[in-house]
Amino acid sequence: MSPEEDPGLFCLIRGVSRKPGKRRFRRGPNPLAYEQFFSTGSRGSPCMDPMKPATCIGLGVLAGVSILLTSCGGKGKDDENSLKGKTFGKFTILDEVQTDGGDRSLAKKNAENTLGKYPEVDAMIGLWAYNAPQCLEALKDADKLGQVKVFSFDEDPVALDAIKDGHCEGTIVQDPYLFGYDSIRYLKDIVLNDKMPELNEDKNIPVPIRTIVKDNVEEFRKTVDDRLAAGKAAKGTEVPAGAPKFAFITNVADPFWSHAEAGCYVAAKEFGVAVEFQQNAAADLAGQKKIVENIVNKGDCKGIAISIMNPVNQTEMVNSVADKLPLITIDSDAPDSKRLFFLGTENYQAGRELGKLIKKSMPDGGKIMLYVGKIDQLNSIQRRDGLLDELAGKPAK
Repeated sequence: MSPEEDPGLFCLIRGVSRKPGKRRFRRGPNPLAYEQFFSTGSRGSPCMDPMKPATCIGLGVLAGVSILLTSCGGKGKDDENSLKGKTFGKFTILDEVQTDGGDRSLAKKNAENTLGKYPEVDAMIGLWAYNAPQCLEALKDADKLGQVKVFSFDEDPVALDAIKDGHCEGTIVQDPYLFGYDSIRYLKDIVLNDKMPELNEDKNIPVPIRTIVKDNVEEFRKTVDDRLAAGKAAKGTEVPAGAPKFAFITNVADPFWSHAEAGCYVAAKEFGVAVEFQQNAAADLAGQKKIVENIVNKGDCKGIAISIMNPVNQTEMVNSVADKLPLITIDSDAPDSKRLFFLGTENYQAGRELGKLIKKSMPDGGKIMLYVGKIDQLNSIQRRDGLLDELAGKPAK
């Protein structure tokens, strides 16, 4: 099975190949290219079955040599890029980043496995919206709520309730509502008004992040609920005859994207355009590619916003579509593609903000575990790298 066929075959990395002179994202020591990673023969991450060895099919200078990798995240225990047992400042990572391929039941199982294998764990850290909630469920079932600190990412209702109740220390929130609203606003301006937004050198438009803790969680929750209600009302609005249509395509299907959907429909109502909002239920490259092809082949779409699953293996697809329609990336980028620009969170900085929250809550450090859906996505890599750099006390980049 090739990288193009299965996004789950990509493993824990500290960087990707890049073109000279282009700043991409924070690179850790010994960066490895995406092309060097491995196929497990399964649809999801190697962590879907932690006891199933992965077979190496392309290790560059070690081409042709088969290596058995058994640790979650795809790293052998002797690999210098392994996180297991590594110390960052006052914090020790007990094992590799635990991935679940977007499967919530597996996310909970990963947390349960941690509690069984590492009862000394001091904190569980989720890098995707549902990871911390699944950790909380596992802790509740084990009657350990409050004994292990939990840190979250994004605005999952379970995490927000846990923050209010004191069972979650806090969360770093993006603004997926603006992912949707601004995507439609910018695409409308590009197509109807021939107007591009002002862009920085990297052609990125950053969306602000916030740290949500017990003191501000109720105020934030009200804003979230109000926006979702506005989106639901706008979705039922009649679209004007002849209105241009724009598409918004997610990387996976998840309640996180309901906030972006709300923003899309509020913008559509405000600007008199139509929106086709599609979630990638297959959660793989093939499923997302099929959605894109169906939209393009219908011929009525004037522009596309898409959350990239893998920046290397989807560049060709992005370029093909960008030759036909205005295309922007949101949430997760493909920097070397022909996309017009990237709209989303500065994920490296978001990772650093999560690190600051952890250090404030655990001034004496501790033993920690990290959880994420897919580690091959650029946003996941950047969050992890920012978090680890902050815990290690490295200078901000």
